[in-house]
Amino acid sequence: MSRARGIAAGIGYSTIFGFSFLVTKETLAVLSPIELLASRFFIAALLMSGLALAGAIRIDFRQKPLGLLLLMCLFQPVAYFIFETYGVANAATSVAGIILGALPAGVAIVGALVLKERLSALQYSGLAMSIIGVGLVALLGQGQNAETKPIGVVFLTASMLSAVIFNIASRKASERFSPAERTFAMMWSGAISFGIPAALQNIAGKGNIAALFNTAGSRFVPSWAGILYLGVLSSVLAFFLINYSLTYLKASQSAVFTNMVTVITVLAGVLIRHEAFSWNQGLSALLIVIGIAVANSAGKREIQERRS
Repeated sequence: MSRARGIAAGIGYSTIFGFSFLVTKETLAVLSPIELLASRFFIAALLMSGLALAGAIRIDFRQKPLGLLLLMCLFQPVAYFIFETYGVANAATSVAGIILGALPAGVAIVGALVLKERLSALQYSGLAMSIIGVGLVALLGQGQNAETKPIGVVFLTASMLSAVIFNIASRKASERFSPAERTFAMMWSGAISFGIPAALQNIAGKGNIAALFNTAGSRFVPSWAGILYLGVLSSVLAFFLINYSLTYLKASQSAVFTNMVTVITVLAGVLIRHEAFSWNQGLSALLIVIGIAVANSAGKREIQERRS
């Protein structure tokens, strides 16, 4: 039952993140990247605080290892989003997809070294299948039109490594902190870390936050719809589901669901934006899904442990 809950959480967060790319693109037409990050995490932090005050979730950090929690928050959302934003701005989308698609492999390696997590040969093959699927989607579906700068590769690699450390830290923190407590800390760390530079940007007269309060503007409703989606669903709910899945699944098994984001993003583009869908993309998506299923299958050792 716990494995099923973890898998369901993985499917949930990958679906939310998959649609978030469309929403982010539309909202960035109004706000700068730092303003968008500040807005989504501020909304998310307020929501988490409201839930805590209402008693819907229980937050208690007393006599717990706050250093581990701060380390987790430093790498996600702070470091990850900074590196990803500047990496995508200086690299082709295909390159970004390949580098970020290596996340599950990185988590599996570090998880084995730090958390002593082990996967079966079959599960490792599923992990490899999923990663290869992401690489094929990126190479066959994007082309090489955009210019990729070395600094872009450095930033994207740093964002992938930040996500690796976050997955390991969150898995370790799950021993002492609930999914709600980890998510609460992440939302407030993002709100503060991105809110301060966004506020300074607007004080200097270089920001666009005022556009969010222009009710007569044509972008008023879609901008707020985008911020609420990113703040409520893509921040609070999605990160809660990540932390929840890391409570029940090995770090590498939870991380492999990030590759399903590629599948959801492609489907969203086809169904909503009516983009073309090639057989190459279809086979690659199928490879990713099968790889995720195999990577999350129960190995012989795990079955024996359950029976004992």
